[in-house]
Amino acid sequence: MNITAFFAQHVTPSNLRHALRTSVAATATAALTRVLDLEQGYWAVFSAILVMQAHVGGSIAASWARLLGTACGALLGALAISAADSLLGPGAASLSSAMLLAVFLCALLAAKNENLRLAGLTAAVVICLHGTMGDNAFSIGLSRFLEVGLGIVVALCVSLAWPSHARVVLRFGLAKALEELGQLLAAIMESRMSGHYDRQRVFHRKDAVLRLALRNRQLLAAARREPAPAHHGETLANLLATQDRLAEHLLAMDHAIEHAPPEGFHQHLPLELAELGAALHLALNTLAEAVRNNQPATRQPLQRLDNALATAGQKLLDLRQQRIIAVYDLDEVMHFYSFYHALREAAREARNELARQE
Repeated sequence: MNITAFFAQHVTPSNLRHALRTSVAATATAALTRVLDLEQGYWAVFSAILVMQAHVGGSIAASWARLLGTACGALLGALAISAADSLLGPGAASLSSAMLLAVFLCALLAAKNENLRLAGLTAAVVICLHGTMGDNAFSIGLSRFLEVGLGIVVALCVSLAWPSHARVVLRFGLAKALEELGQLLAAIMESRMSGHYDRQRVFHRKDAVLRLALRNRQLLAAARREPAPAHHGETLANLLATQDRLAEHLLAMDHAIEHAPPEGFHQHLPLELAELGAALHLALNTLAEAVRNNQPATRQPLQRLDNALATAGQKLLDLRQQRIIAVYDLDEVMHFYSFYHALREAAREARNELARQE
């Protein structure tokens, strides 16, 4: 693979934009530290690089964590080394005692609040610089805080001036998740109707659905931190909740057929089940397109889904009245009804979402 093909495949526009934003923020911060004549301005540059995320919401979250961790670490480090110097006098014993106490307390705080995970690093830096330079620990801590704050401000300014919004990325992620749900549905339906459970295919489809769900929840948390009307975030949150419920129904279908016998009661309504699965698959893809383009969904899949639900329900009622199900053992009946009810509830969930998206 030549270099051009490699970049075309792996360097996406979003990755390129993020790299450029990060480099601009680092360069601007470095220039400011020279203008302000900051002796250790590289801390500001480090902060600008660390807090610059792929989208505005992530940058805000990282900035808050960095600032809070630096403040707590600088304060605890300065207090610890000052107390140790007063009790033990300057020297190795004082430095070691302060390091042990400060980092221990910072680790306890980080265990309670993830935003404080950098506090221990800042405390250690303050203590080490005090031992090396002999300057006042509180002055060193204040300098670290101001330098970090400068880097954060520059990174946020670049993020807001050249924004990449998490809610936009989330919308594409939600559309992709709906398509993956459709792929999982197809794998499950084919496994059931063919009588051969394709374990590898189903596993890969489930893995993709679960990974996207985790990624989308992270994006939603970032999107809620971005400046935007509240209803935008709630709309995306509701759609993510709908996808979670759809995934639960599909996983229930998978559980019902994984160890079910290849031949069973489902063979009495193959056309109705196949049509219901196909209508649901179409509904999921239609929803994905509507979400990706931020446009209303078409009505045709909704009508097909209603017809498929009604037809399957009527066919099952007819079979029950004919008492055909009585010839099957209880285990097979439980497998079938678990599968059918999960499929029906997934179809109803998709139907309701389609109605909301019209």
